[in-house]
Amino acid sequence: MADTWNNVELSNISRRKSYTLNHDYDATSKDSNNHNNSNKKETNEEVIEPPPEAITLEPGSSIKPKVTNDNVESLLRRLYGVTIGEITELISYDDRNYFVKEDPNVKNPFILTHCTHGYVLKIINSLDSKKVDFIDAQIKLFLCIFEAKQKIQCPRPVPNVNGKYYSVETINESEHVNFQHIAYESHQSTWQLQMVPKLRDFLFVLKDASRKLLIEEIIECFEKNILEKLNTFAMQIIHGDYNEQNIIVQLSDNGKDYKVVGVIDFGDTNKSPMLFEVGIGLTYMLLQAKNLESGGIFLAGFETIQPLMANEKHYLKYCVAARLAQSLVMGAYTHSIDTTNEYVLLTQEQGWKLIEELWCERFKEIDDIWENSANKYLTQSCK
Repeated sequence: MADTWNNVELSNISRRKSYTLNHDYDATSKDSNNHNNSNKKETNEEVIEPPPEAITLEPGSSIKPKVTNDNVESLLRRLYGVTIGEITELISYDDRNYFVKEDPNVKNPFILTHCTHGYVLKIINSLDSKKVDFIDAQIKLFLCIFEAKQKIQCPRPVPNVNGKYYSVETINESEHVNFQHIAYESHQSTWQLQMVPKLRDFLFVLKDASRKLLIEEIIECFEKNILEKLNTFAMQIIHGDYNEQNIIVQLSDNGKDYKVVGVIDFGDTNKSPMLFEVGIGLTYMLLQAKNLESGGIFLAGFETIQPLMANEKHYLKYCVAARLAQSLVMGAYTHSIDTTNEYVLLTQEQGWKLIEELWCERFKEIDDIWENSANKYLTQSCK
């Protein structure tokens, strides 16, 4: 009976994710459970089931992670904000362990002091990775030992950019649809960012001379800083119009937040750099939030899934300005030929405020603004 009780209790603790180290034995609880079980037998009620069969290795299974140094570099950059300076794989039985010396310029709000000795990244095998509760328990044990008065030396877990001590990842499996179609090789549309120079043909619709001059300046800078480098960016099929009108959301389990569960309107899909997709989505989220600082929150969320290179982040502000210019000019033009179409004016008032603030007041510092707000968001969201 004692073994049965221990198994059930351990299973309950696991489900609650309650790991109390140095847990005091509670005889009352055990006696109460035994008493309840005896009552259930007398009344023919259902007896508590034993915990499910343990996850164990089966003959013929290959569970060691299949990763490359590129995978490791991507994981470190995306999850920990760490850029590798030196990497060495360590000996391991079923897991993968890597000794890493990183660039001191760490982009992680939870790493407050740089460790000159380096770090060890553990990628747990595919079998043990399913035992998330046990991984959580190990980490709590590490922290308990590390913080003990006896000062016993042991590994000290390092939080990732989300403030978590571990992350369940899919490695070496396709995360994107590898779709190609010959039509996308030549398809062009007014709303592609590559077509920003075409806006010059529609500037007559702007009656304010200062606004017209502003758009001309944005077009010229976008040509020089982005379009002249277009062949250096990897191209893929993008949605092209990721905005609040084209996403389906669902209320999360907490009853407060919403999560994106669907995307609609594929009429603006085109072959472009991923940078353009991020810039377009960022533009519309800024319009919804009505402030530039919120861009950091959008980017923080995006980079938990797919990190951006430093130069890509630098180019984003040009993409945002260009998309705002497209929306403002083409919206004004479409309304001029169909005054009943109010939909095309959705971005006009807030759009002009945003583009003027971005381009005329905060363009040079916007990269730092987004980075700081991203770090602040990641830190606060984990408290």
